Amino acid sequence: MTALHRTEAFLRCYAFLPHRVLNRATALLTSAQRPAWAVDRAIDHWARRDGIDRSEFEQRRFASLDDFFLRRLAPGARPLEPGFVAPCDGNLIASGRIDLDRPLVVKQQRLSVDRVVNGGVHDLGLSDFEGGTYAVIFLTPRGYHRVHMPVAGTLEAVRWIPGRYFPQNEDALRVVPRVYERNERATLSCRDARGRRFLMVMVGASLIGGIHLEGVERRAWVKTEPHPIGRALARGDELGHFAFGSTVVVLLPRGYATGVVERPEVRMGQRLLEGDGA
Repeated sequence: MTALHRTEAFLRCYAFLPHRVLNRATALLTSAQRPAWAVDRAIDHWARRDGIDRSEFEQRRFASLDDFFLRRLAPGARPLEPGFVAPCDGNLIASGRIDLDRPLVVKQQRLSVDRVVNGGVHDLGLSDFEGGTYAVIFLTPRGYHRVHMPVAGTLEAVRWIPGRYFPQNEDALRVVPRVYERNERATLSCRDARGRRFLMVMVGASLIGGIHLEGVERRAWVKTEPHPIGRALARGDELGHFAFGSTVVVLLPRGYATGVVERPEVRMGQRLLEGDGA
């Protein structure tokens, strides 16, 4: 039997629900630290139900569901392979060549690259991405929800795009149109050590929906103007994290790579691109 929250009828009604009220209510529940026994039991149930390998993560008591959701990896759990690596754990749900005149096809979604990146708020130029490569990674609820730098380089700026908080599971993508154009997003403008530009779009989702950047207060960059950062990062350094639900869209300019390594799932640190010259 399909769970109510994944039925077509419920998902079609989701647009009419008060997303921010739902987010705040969920945040109150998941941040609760008392009673401690109930928190521990809920975390144990979650880990058993989703088959979470807790040995991969830091070994400590988690104070809340939020704390467990944002658990950090144990040292050595994600060794970095050569080249441009996956920035996060998740399902690789789409990849291919960028054609700015045609929509990206992600499951049942047909998406404008410009709308995903700029959202009608910004005017970041995309001409050098014509003929480039894209990859879309859906971070599953059972996985690791921190996002890392895929290659040594600089996080130059972030552009915030306000939006809603639709779910991003496969049922939702089948029913709710243009999710990645409608949800809140943060477009990260990056440049690798060889001066090549690339973009990563962090897409928030239902229930809390928060996008957070490492070392940058959210109130500093959640505005309609681009927020400069200019931070040099090593490959594998943490960029930010999601609160309950998320997708990362990676966009590479033409000539950066010949394609994406084909696999249904990726883990942070696995090589993501073919022929990237790294």
